[in-house]
Parts: sequence; C-alpha cells; structure tokens
Amino acid sequence: MNALRLTAKPITGRHVLLALIGFFGVMLIVNGIFLYYAVGTFNGFETTNAYRRGITYNDRIGADVAQTARGWAATVHHNARGEELVIEVKNRQGGGVGGLMIQGEIRRPATDREDQTVTFEEGAPARYTVPIKLAAGQWVVLLEAHEPGKSGEASFRFKQRLWVKDLP
Repeated sequence: MNALRLTAKPITGRHVLLALIGFFGVMLIVNGIFLYYAVGTFNGFETTNAYRRGITYNDRIGADVAQTARGWAATVHHNARGEELVIEVKNRQGGGVGGLMIQGEIRRPATDREDQTVTFEEGAPARYTVPIKLAAGQWVVLLEAHEPGKSGEASFRFKQRLWVKDLP
C-alpha cells in the first residue's frame, strides 16, 4: 500500500515576488483612486491670495486686537417681511455707532451658488440696511465696516450665521 504524503510546497523567491507585487500594486491603485477624487473635488485653496494674506497675518492679529479694544458689537437680522437685512452696531456703552461704510458678503455655508456682495446704507442712526430677499435656511454674513476718512484696514469686522425662516 502506498502511503499518502502531505507535504507543503516550499515558498520560493517567485512566490515572495508575486506577493509583494500584488500587495503594493493594490496599495498603489487604491491610493491613486483616493488621490484622483481628492484633487478632483477640492483644489486646496480656500482664499485668493493666500500667500499674501499669510505674510500680513501679524497685521491682521493687530487689527483684531484693536477691534476688541474698541468694544463694538453688531447684531444682524432679516426683517419680518423678509425684504431687507438690518445691522445695528453699538459701542461698549450700548450707544449706536453711526457714520460707518459697511460692505460685505452674504453666503450659504455649503455652496457658493447664492453668494451676494452687499453695501449697507445708514437709514436711522447706527442702523444699517440693505434691500435683499434671502431664501429660507442658513446664511453666513461677513461684513467690514470702515470709518469715514480712514483708509486701509477695516475698523470693524463681523461674521455671523443667520437663520432665515420660510415666509408663509
């Protein structure tokens, strides 16, 4: 009677080479797919002139410190009729700050399709308005206020999320 022998085939250099090529081949293909989708969906730039803004970053920090020392605060709301955006700027004592030139952007948080650039006008003292109809949902309001006669950096920067209710 013949004895049945079970023996494992020896691992040769060819087996090791094929295993390594297979492993790294799969890894390169998966990384290539990830790279393709990462570059195709986001270009990596969040702001224009990022390099120049980086160089002047310390100046921006100084402007933020000066703004905090000024003690101004702003509130923004969309009026009840949904036809205008209203900004009120107050100083540290609670009095209104008038005579500002306010410009800015109104954006959606997740897309840039509905972004709008606006310039506010002072209707009542320290109450700035712009006629604008906003669709229901979340918005981000980014504003810069400049004092008359002062050039250069904005006197006051403001950023706030705004929830606009659906009008009946």
